[in-house]
Amino acid sequence: MTLKAGLEIHQQLNSGKLFCNCDSNESGKDLQFKRKLHATSSELGDVDIAAKTEQIKLFTYYNKSCNCLVYTDEEPPRGPNEEAVKIALQFAKLVDAKVVEEMHFMRKVVVDGSNTSGFQRTGLIATGGEIKYDGKILELDQLCLEEDSCRHGEENHEYLLDRLGIPLLEITTKPQLNDSKDVQKAAKAIGRLLRACNVKRGLGTIRQDVNVSINNGQRVELKGFQDLTSMPKVVENEIKRQTNLNNVEKANVGETIVVNDCFAKKKDFALALKIEKWNGLMGNKKSLPEHIRMGRELSDYAKRAGMKGIMHSDELPDYGITRSETNNIKNKLNCDKNDAFILIFGSESKVRNAMEIIIKRVKTVGVPKEVRKVTPDNFTRYLRPMPGASRMYPETDISPLKINNIKIFKPKTLDEREDDLPLNDEESKQLVNSNLDKLFNILNKKYDTPKLISRMLLHTLPQLKEEGKNISKYDIEKVLGLFKKGNIVKEGIPNALVQSSNNEDIEINNENIENDVREFINKLVKEKETFIKERGIGAVGALMGPVMSEYRGKMDGGAINKLLIEKIKEIV
Repeated sequence: MTLKAGLEIHQQLNSGKLFCNCDSNESGKDLQFKRKLHATSSELGDVDIAAKTEQIKLFTYYNKSCNCLVYTDEEPPRGPNEEAVKIALQFAKLVDAKVVEEMHFMRKVVVDGSNTSGFQRTGLIATGGEIKYDGKILELDQLCLEEDSCRHGEENHEYLLDRLGIPLLEITTKPQLNDSKDVQKAAKAIGRLLRACNVKRGLGTIRQDVNVSINNGQRVELKGFQDLTSMPKVVENEIKRQTNLNNVEKANVGETIVVNDCFAKKKDFALALKIEKWNGLMGNKKSLPEHIRMGRELSDYAKRAGMKGIMHSDELPDYGITRSETNNIKNKLNCDKNDAFILIFGSESKVRNAMEIIIKRVKTVGVPKEVRKVTPDNFTRYLRPMPGASRMYPETDISPLKINNIKIFKPKTLDEREDDLPLNDEESKQLVNSNLDKLFNILNKKYDTPKLISRMLLHTLPQLKEEGKNISKYDIEKVLGLFKKGNIVKEGIPNALVQSSNNEDIEINNENIENDVREFINKLVKEKETFIKERGIGAVGALMGPVMSEYRGKMDGGAINKLLIEKIKEIV
């Protein structure tokens, strides 16, 4: 078995929306409107197969995003956003891709409701380039700049416009990944490179798709990975699924037969189909996870045709169908013990249309070329046919944009930024991953206390934030300045930050604090003299508690420890 896999990465860029002047975080008026979307033909008059499968539906849109009319499709697009173009070009420079002379936008037909216009605008930025991962090289195919789609609302026909139009950088690799673990490693490497640029961070801002084929077979696109850790398992399960499909012999199907008279009680229009030698292939709820479950597969195809699903012989009698009725269907279709059958209920036109789609799928030998969604249990389900070239046609509302003469600086990668920090590897990674290294460098250049600043940014400030404290850069610099002068000690920094944020006077060190601490230690050691003689120098740990409880934040803990050891040594 030979695996061929490639990646499609979609990363939101941290700029305004792509074709209007609204900020991507802007909150506009709460508007609601409805649209019906229709599949349009390409320049050659062909309608894309993926668009054909979509039913013409009435969609409801809720707009709390833009204050303009571009993304309600009431006025022509503007732009594209200059900052988004520059960010995309920066990434092209990072991977040594060849930037095209002019960017021409195309319309990609999308009529599932996720775009108010019925299409998505996308433009080619660059071709080629490569990324390195785990000592290997993966070549890139192309980089495109496109607009993100709507988010689903509470119902299937409802969409929210807040995400629509956010710039996306689409990175497509060549199918050069031959190991399931390499898929995850390459995706992680691309993600780290993207974060060297001004991209959005957080859940849902980056989406990864994987194209998978085995033994030079048909390409299957897997969409909707929850996280990178699931990639190897999903790809391995997909390899098994495709292998099983390749082992299924070509199916012979009978005539579709109306079976309304097979039921004791009157039901909707019922159509049945015999599939020779498919008994057991359909599967049911008791089937093992690795079972091919062709019944569920065909049900997903029927759902795309507007049906709720299908019934089949491997799961009947059940769902209100008796054993006697099941046998009536088998007899009418002339099924023997090795045959299976499919049963669909509904309006006659929808049922016949769904059955035609199912028959076409049943007669497909091997792995069909399709798009599948990743499920939470690391398997995949049919989503739609693989789109073709017919879904693309030129965008006429946006002029070509010359981009190969735009001056762009090459940003430092995350690895380079980590290497620049005067800290250990773990702290450097944490600061860069949190995007705090720029602030660290500014503060360290001024105060030259790298360890202290790192601890403040990674631990002290997050802890204070959890407690509801709002610490500004001004507060940080004010407290670091006092520490540098010796006015406060390290343990007193959290309290000083809070005092500064509350516009209170910061409590600074008492000049006589060392004398006070010595006096406290002398008294404590005298009280615990017997204990100290029993424990020896080991008594230091037990006695540090009372001293620190009294003087924490007023004197450096290391200095207190030194004074305590000196006094204990006088006794032991």
